[in-house]
Amino acid sequence: MNTKLIREKYKIMSRKNCERYCKQRHSKASIIVSIKASWDRVNPDLPMNDKNNVKHILALAFDDVEYEEDPDFCIKWEDGERIAAFINKHYDEAETIIVHCDGGISRSAGVAAAIMRAKEGNDSVVFANNSKNPNRTCFLRTLRGFGYI
Repeated sequence: MNTKLIREKYKIMSRKNCERYCKQRHSKASIIVSIKASWDRVNPDLPMNDKNNVKHILALAFDDVEYEEDPDFCIKWEDGERIAAFINKHYDEAETIIVHCDGGISRSAGVAAAIMRAKEGNDSVVFANNSKNPNRTCFLRTLRGFGYI
């Protein structure tokens, strides 16, 4: 898949923008990987309905830290496996794949880049974007969940 099509299929966004997305009407079917911080007790407001065309949501909680910084609060191996299983199960019905975290910069970028690499063979859309700073642990553990590494 070329980079233009990848940009159209994948959306990396902040929690606030994803909540706004879910309150709008969309013709394309979407799935969401929703990432919040481990300490956050409030779930994002992400309704699924016919209006927004959100079909499935995977909710995860881990912090924006690398393994070396805090191995107890970074993405777990099991989270990478859950992401891969979710994407593999719903990939064919999703015209749009949304990955969000609080800021839409690091955790979501790392996870989205891994999904793009595993499913499309191309993650350059994320790594060439100066506004994104992919979390390496998220990237590698998600790739491993896909069996890519």
